[in-house]
Amino acid sequence: MRKIITAILGAALVAGLAGCSAQSTQQADSKYANIESELNFTERDMDASYDESTATVIDLSGNTAQVRGEGARANGSKVSITAEGTYIVRGTLGNGTIDVNLPSDDSSAQIVLDGTNIHNDAGPALQVSKGDAVYLTLADGSENTLSDGNGYALEAGEDEAQAALCTASDLTINGSGSLNVNGAYYHAISSQGAVIIAGGNIDIESAEDGAFANGAIKIGGGDITINAGDDGLHSEYLLYVADGTVDVQQSEEGFEAERIYIYGGDSSIVSKDDGVNASQAEAEKEASESDAANEAPAVPEGNMGEPAARSDGKMSEPPADAPQMSDRQKPERPEGDGGKSPAEGQGMQQPGGPDNKQENAPDIDDAYLIRINGGALTVNAGGDGLDSSGYIEINGGTVLVSGASSADDSGLDYEYGATVNGGDVILVGAAGMAEDFTGGTQAHLMERLNGNVGSTVEVKDASGNVLVSYVVPKAFEAVTASAPGAASISVK
Repeated sequence: MRKIITAILGAALVAGLAGCSAQSTQQADSKYANIESELNFTERDMDASYDESTATVIDLSGNTAQVRGEGARANGSKVSITAEGTYIVRGTLGNGTIDVNLPSDDSSAQIVLDGTNIHNDAGPALQVSKGDAVYLTLADGSENTLSDGNGYALEAGEDEAQAALCTASDLTINGSGSLNVNGAYYHAISSQGAVIIAGGNIDIESAEDGAFANGAIKIGGGDITINAGDDGLHSEYLLYVADGTVDVQQSEEGFEAERIYIYGGDSSIVSKDDGVNASQAEAEKEASESDAANEAPAVPEGNMGEPAARSDGKMSEPPADAPQMSDRQKPERPEGDGGKSPAEGQGMQQPGGPDNKQENAPDIDDAYLIRINGGALTVNAGGDGLDSSGYIEINGGTVLVSGASSADDSGLDYEYGATVNGGDVILVGAAGMAEDFTGGTQAHLMERLNGNVGSTVEVKDASGNVLVSYVVPKAFEAVTASAPGAASISVK
């Protein structure tokens, strides 16, 4: 991995599965201490230039390939790149792969796709087995496609890859061409390190995540469209949007990471569950759940019958008709204006209002976090619109969110607190679990207001001037809003 990733994640990429299969993420206690240093893009990330006169050219034709230059070789429908350098790939490979296996973990290469179509029925179309960084450049005016089949074939001792574009290294996508990535088997893009998108017109379709990374996902440019069976963008660590356009048209959850920073760009999300979700990394969550299950005591014998513990030490499943615990146990609302329900008619909360942070809650620097500093974010979620297992902080930008219309989800959900210090914000959803901001320097309002599909929510100042408005895509029961000078909310 790049040195900056290594410094931040510590021992994040532990020994285990090789290639571009999933790995566990074990991060140090101070894993967020240097996170601000991640919020940038290197000159190399943004540089899509290359010198064709010195590059190795790979011409694909059906089920064969021809290599002109050094550092790569073709064997039937498999092309292997084994040295640093620049490689220009053109043509169609009907059922094959390009494998990048660089000399060391410090090596890097640039691969230029210039009218490339690669499909692999039984594995990744393009994979990086070894290396520090690969720069995938989309040549100006080019149309490119990487796709896989819905079943992978593994050789003896080979670890399972996860995506049509699958890397063991950091991956940067730049340039001005187009790229279609179709992940029929699992993810479309998967990286054991970081996924950085700095340019290009990218269309992603996937059975699972559109893009998955053990390290950071950083968007610094480009136009990205995602239709995903699971998460649109999923990082086990950091998701950072600084520029560009991200349009998640279909997903289970739109953006998911432990820390989500939206500082610019234009993001639009449609999700069946949460739109933007800051929560524990899946690898850590699974390890924690496994430990808890293995340590669970057996149910004592008695009137309840035989012990429920299985021979593997885990507890057996409860009967189908047993009472179910909610998948999210919310803390009791703290005292103060910020804890009232919309039915109590909260009205406007003054700047610098009550700090409703829970006692003994972790500091914001150590907790899961959604931070929005700029750009535009629009969310249409079947669950919570913005959901953090820690904190939410809005300092700028335009944030328009529609959460679930009924039940236990709404526009805003957090564990410890949510502050608003700037920006134009309208969050709508069901009333039952609706929440207000707990503080901040900008006035915020919360009202129980009903609306239907196509209703317009308007936030006005004291003179009745409209500061921000939102045409809502589905019915709602409560509104939380904030804008400079906000004094009232109305629905029409």
